[in-house]
Amino acid sequence: MPPEADLFGDPLISRSAVFNGPRVRHVLTREWDTNLPRALVIGNNPSTAGKDSEDNTSHWWNRWFMHWGYGAYDAMNLNPFITSDPAEAHRIAENAWTGPNWDDRDELHRNISAVGRAAKKAHKVFVCWGAIARDDKLIEAVVEAIQCEEGPGPDLWCWGKTMHGAPIHPMARGKHRIDPFTPAILWRAA
Repeated sequence: MPPEADLFGDPLISRSAVFNGPRVRHVLTREWDTNLPRALVIGNNPSTAGKDSEDNTSHWWNRWFMHWGYGAYDAMNLNPFITSDPAEAHRIAENAWTGPNWDDRDELHRNISAVGRAAKKAHKVFVCWGAIARDDKLIEAVVEAIQCEEGPGPDLWCWGKTMHGAPIHPMARGKHRIDPFTPAILWRAA
């Protein structure tokens, strides 16, 4: 049975999100056809999208995953602290590692493990934290949780690479912005 559609013939999207308080989002989920593959996409930091709202990035992901034959995706991030400012996200994560706030440090550790578990359940994993992700140790901890811990790890796919090899974010500025019909490329093999 085909998925439900709106008046324009577009699939109806079921939206959900898992938060831990007002400043931490662990997972953003969009689902429209449970008979099709499910993806995991990993960015740098959660922005404003939630259960009842979209942001520019989630709109882009909706179009891309529908176009390329997916029925759902879960979005997670290197760090789970909600802010639309990547510099602020970096500051929060840096303070979590080095500062006195043990709760934030615990959130980062929980997040790394949760991303690893979610990646093992997805049909395909996409990464897009761009050049704004400056914490190489956090990036490697997340990649290791995905590809090295229990069981075989999946390949990691992206929509392009920066000149330094980071996986480009679809909402990159200017000429680096990615068309939502661009095919994915392999970023790192398992």
